[in-house]
Amino acid sequence: MYLAANTGSISGIRQPRSVNLGYKSIVGTDGAISTTACKTSGGKYFTLTLQVPPISLMDQTHRKDIEKFMRAYFPATLKTLGCK
Repeated sequence: MYLAANTGSISGIRQPRSVNLGYKSIVGTDGAISTTACKTSGGKYFTLTLQVPPISLMDQTHRKDIEKFMRAYFPATLKTLGCK
């Protein structure tokens, strides 16, 4: 949530809300962040940040599509990384 809410962060996500995707995740109106332990030769964690192109501050129509994408893409990516 810190990465999403920190306005100085490149990962800033508008109106972040925690969601249960099976991983620590937040979804906002213009993006999402999910993270989990993932031991590979490159590190101990995998974090995926999704940011959509700039949208209106009042536009709430993308949140469900962003969540749907993260539900499919994040676990599929973990499989390709061979997380242990």
